[in-house]
Amino acid sequence: MTAEKKTRRWKDKWISIIFVAPTILLILFVSIVPMVIAFRTSLHDTNYGEILGFVGLKHYKQILLTGDGWNNIFNTILYAMGSLAVVIPLGVMAAVGLNNKLKCVTLLRTLIILPWVLSQTVVALLWKWLLNGNFGPVSYVWFALTGEKADFFNTAWIARITVILVNVWFTFPIVLILTLAALQSIPLDLFEAAKVDGASRRDLFWKITLPMIKPTILTAVVMQSMEYFSMVTLIFVMTAGGPFDATETISLRAFKEGFTYWHLGLGSAFSIVIFVMNILFSLIYVRILRNKED
Repeated sequence: MTAEKKTRRWKDKWISIIFVAPTILLILFVSIVPMVIAFRTSLHDTNYGEILGFVGLKHYKQILLTGDGWNNIFNTILYAMGSLAVVIPLGVMAAVGLNNKLKCVTLLRTLIILPWVLSQTVVALLWKWLLNGNFGPVSYVWFALTGEKADFFNTAWIARITVILVNVWFTFPIVLILTLAALQSIPLDLFEAAKVDGASRRDLFWKITLPMIKPTILTAVVMQSMEYFSMVTLIFVMTAGGPFDATETISLRAFKEGFTYWHLGLGSAFSIVIFVMNILFSLIYVRILRNKED
């Protein structure tokens, strides 16, 4: 290798490092450093913002060996899996529908993605008003039809289902957008060739469309599950974890422990549990997809 080629290779390498360095530093200081600090804090007792003595796994034992901690874990898994079970099929079906040549398709796409543009606080306040048992429009219509008062937030399971459905309304547009982009990247020649061979619409979807958009669906599942495991604002504004902690997820509990009760050690331990759950579920999703492909 000539000296000129070596010099050019070193220049290319340093140029690459210079361009990648800001991203690496951003990830380091925004994600990795706070996670290390949180883990360190979770191993200590705290007094407001002051870190006190080392207590080891005390806070993790408090989470995993008590009913309250497992109730938070159960609520989190129910919230995330329940939302995904509706969001993914709904987003895919809506994307397939909007991928066709329909009248006013641009208007329909704009209207459908509007919920995603709103903040969690606005969405929570909107639905809290709509579903209010005393003066909400939905409750008024329900009373007019059945003669009974609707109560969406005072019963444990109804509150859980209500929060999940509101979250579905809020987040399914992102799945729709990702899936629609994937659908529009599929070559039309594949469909034309399949139609010539006598493939039905069902065959086109299950044997061409779905396999082609599987990676996008997996990406949407991982992205949305991470968002659901970490979501605080929507649940906090709607129910504050009630009734009787029925909708209190791990992320909401971490927020309360850290910023309401100032138990920073326990709150940090909850945040580490969220991180571990995100990693585990992401690995499970990838493993399932790989097994299906094999």
